[in-house]
Amino acid sequence: MKFILYSVFFGLIALSVFACKEDDKEGTLTLHFKAVYDGQPLQTFTTYSFNSPEQIQFTHLSMYVSDLTLYSGTTEKNLHDIALIDLSFNSAGAADSGYTLVLENVPASSYDGILFGIGVPPDENAKKPADFPSSSPLSLTGYYWLGWNSYIFMKTEGRLDTIGNGDFSIGYALHSGSNQLYRTMDGPVPLVIEDGKNTDLTILFNYKEILEGVDIKSNPQNHTPQDTSLIMKIVNNLPSSIHLIP
Repeated sequence: MKFILYSVFFGLIALSVFACKEDDKEGTLTLHFKAVYDGQPLQTFTTYSFNSPEQIQFTHLSMYVSDLTLYSGTTEKNLHDIALIDLSFNSAGAADSGYTLVLENVPASSYDGILFGIGVPPDENAKKPADFPSSSPLSLTGYYWLGWNSYIFMKTEGRLDTIGNGDFSIGYALHSGSNQLYRTMDGPVPLVIEDGKNTDLTILFNYKEILEGVDIKSNPQNHTPQDTSLIMKIVNNLPSSIHLIP
């Protein structure tokens, strides 16, 4: 999947007042983040077919989504700096609803697409949880790993049944982190934000595609900072595994 400053010209005083009123037109963009597997809403502690005969269960799914930006041509409008998106839902209803992020005061206009990062941008990743107020998602110590000197960008955790007999004896924890694994997604999708109205956009994470070609059985943990080969495969799968539904 392929996933710009907003400038205003102020002329004469009379015209500038009019322009200001026009620019004050704003709407709301509601983002629905959802996880799916085999075309169905992904539920934690539910069994799914993996690399036959293997079966997989997920216990936790989350990621930082950063620098959410709408663009039109070469013009960009940043809407939100960073959010921690948790997609760990153990019921069908909750999984189908997903995680909702409401972005208000979006300039009313037509846009060509959306940009966002998966992970923490390098300038923020150079800091530590203690550098942020408790209200910030970057204050969470459980999402920082000192061995990497990095935030944990994305967590995919669960259990694996290696022979398909229902024995989920291998626990896995696939975590991404470090600046080399930060990725920006560019999603071309036509969006119209109207004054006083809401526009919905679903951002779908297909975990079957995210884990395509990943050998969890041989590498259930990736906690060696020098070896990013396993998690690099996951990160490189992201652009084709994230789908936008207006």
